[in-house]
Amino acid sequence: MSEEIKFSVIMPTYGVGDYIGDALGCLQMQTYDNFEVIIVDDCSPDSSGDIARGYMERDDRFYYVKHETNQGVSAARNTGIEHATGDYILFLDPDDLYERNLLRVCAAALERNPVDLLVYSFTEDYRNAAGKIEFMKGITLDMMDYDDDMVTTSDAATIHKMAMQMEAITMLGYPWNKCYKTSIIKENNLQYQKIKHVEDILFNCDFLDYTTSLTVLNDVLYHYRNQGQVRLTGGEIEDYFKLQKIRIERIYDQQQKWKTCDFEALGTLSKEYFRSFQSAMVRQLESGVKTDDILKWCNAEAETELYQNLRRYMPEDSKTLKLLYKPLTEGMFGTALRRARLMKYTKSHFPGVFNRAKQLR
Repeated sequence: MSEEIKFSVIMPTYGVGDYIGDALGCLQMQTYDNFEVIIVDDCSPDSSGDIARGYMERDDRFYYVKHETNQGVSAARNTGIEHATGDYILFLDPDDLYERNLLRVCAAALERNPVDLLVYSFTEDYRNAAGKIEFMKGITLDMMDYDDDMVTTSDAATIHKMAMQMEAITMLGYPWNKCYKTSIIKENNLQYQKIKHVEDILFNCDFLDYTTSLTVLNDVLYHYRNQGQVRLTGGEIEDYFKLQKIRIERIYDQQQKWKTCDFEALGTLSKEYFRSFQSAMVRQLESGVKTDDILKWCNAEAETELYQNLRRYMPEDSKTLKLLYKPLTEGMFGTALRRARLMKYTKSHFPGVFNRAKQLR
């Protein structure tokens, strides 16, 4: 296998001194050599920058760029794009782990089919404070009911359908399980919006507007590490539900534009909307918002066009989803609030159970 394809790995860095060494080590040990790692230090207050500079001094494939002021993960990724010289870009997080053959598997697939967008499978690893995995969930191509190890298409209708299939299993929104063709990003001046929490999916939707070929791999090449750390796109999120609605409306509008917003797509969006609705109630309870104010907020949301459009499409094939979200779709906000209180209690006292429950789609 030749190594003509060059990858640019962009890694935003802030407050990840406990993890970034593992991530950079995964890259240094890659079984494919033609890559560059662009580490963008967003004024990290800990040892992250020192660790990154150490790799740069030992390996000329590693580059270090530092912002003069803290600007956020979107700005860090945009800075990385400016410096990227590879044929494909990967946006990898510094607090996760990657397989040693990540780039080699991607290169082999891209040599065979030089597509605009390559997506690979991953695991979500929920770890305790000691780092031991307590719960793992695989997000793979076979969850989309494909039997092959790899699916490649240049058919627009199939790409649009697969986008919604990926969204349904949480494979679409992340940036770190994808190889993006650099020329598409740069020629169309695609950038991450400087907002928190949904900048990833908005970037991916923008990229999909220009995607004419797609490959999805069943190979698990990435491991999302959830160890209770404050992730780059995590922490306290103001306007959580407002941002979630921006995400849902962007996908809805794109599917409408593609004329693929069918019953299945609407069912996926309905689940996401009401899941976010319920989560917003839990967050309000955690913030000490009074019951009457939460119910007033619920009634106001019930008057919105998005609520009215999606309440009719909640899938009926899952008893669990009906138990959790049906009260919301029927305007039974008192019942929904009682369930939100139970979720808040579970989240606080039984986080392992809560993390498993979060995986319900």
